[in-house]
Amino acid sequence: MRGLTAVACSVVLLVAATACDSERVGDRGVSEGPVLASPRPATGFVFSGDFGTGGEAEADVSSAIRTWVDDRPFDALVTLGDNVYSDGSPSRFDEAWNEPYGWVEDAGVPVVASLGNHDIETADGRPVMDLFDMPNRWYERRVGPVDVFVLDSNDLEEEGQMQWLSTALASSSAPWQVLVFHHPVYSCGKHGSTPRIQRELLPIVASQGVDMVVNGHDHDYQRFAPVNGTTYVVSGGGGATLYPVGDCPADTPDPVAWNDDVHGFLYISATPAELVGTAVSASGTVLDTFRLQQPDKG
Repeated sequence: MRGLTAVACSVVLLVAATACDSERVGDRGVSEGPVLASPRPATGFVFSGDFGTGGEAEADVSSAIRTWVDDRPFDALVTLGDNVYSDGSPSRFDEAWNEPYGWVEDAGVPVVASLGNHDIETADGRPVMDLFDMPNRWYERRVGPVDVFVLDSNDLEEEGQMQWLSTALASSSAPWQVLVFHHPVYSCGKHGSTPRIQRELLPIVASQGVDMVVNGHDHDYQRFAPVNGTTYVVSGGGGATLYPVGDCPADTPDPVAWNDDVHGFLYISATPAELVGTAVSASGTVLDTFRLQQPDKG
């Protein structure tokens, strides 16, 4: 089992930046809506996956998030799937979400949710989609300088999903493009990398210049050095039983930072010129930091 490692890095990326004022929703076209923007110089995101157990660890992570964002920007909570264990049933909503995370809604912070494999076990995930007011199984949400593209990795081959992603990425005018979904592209944890997702997604990611991909499914933290300019992160330590990080599958690089000892979350602070990531434990300890920069905007 690998223990605690914290490593910082700097990545140079060049991306155009202009304004955007709509939300694109899967293959349902464009629905007009407000940009979820912050008046502050930086926009703050929390990413958390595999949390919805209703247990003590989930409560501890939620409490740590609440403390962390008390004096930091907090403009969206982004979920990485497995929001409601063990099967996405509405009977579990209070314990898995409303009680530990009701304060997020009370604070008026939007939730940008994705579906995990456990979420779709009841009615193919529709109750969980309704819980988080998801407009589709895949959709785009602009939050400040970041376009967040949510995918349904339970079935990337679903008709229209990859075509939608290619078109949406090509038309994005945000400084940063971040992909979010459950099953990891790269992982050295229990589940390992996901070859079917690599086959479907990597050509699009490489051709469209995606800045970061964030996944869950493996209950640990892993960050990989940029692959063709894209930083890959696993942040699945939101509350479910932790998984060890071990030997990497074939064609999977070793992570440059990882933790399989403590639960936690990923915090991202973004400006048009810089994106700073901080992995934080349930006790508030910083596990890892990294920075993506666009020098031409600095």
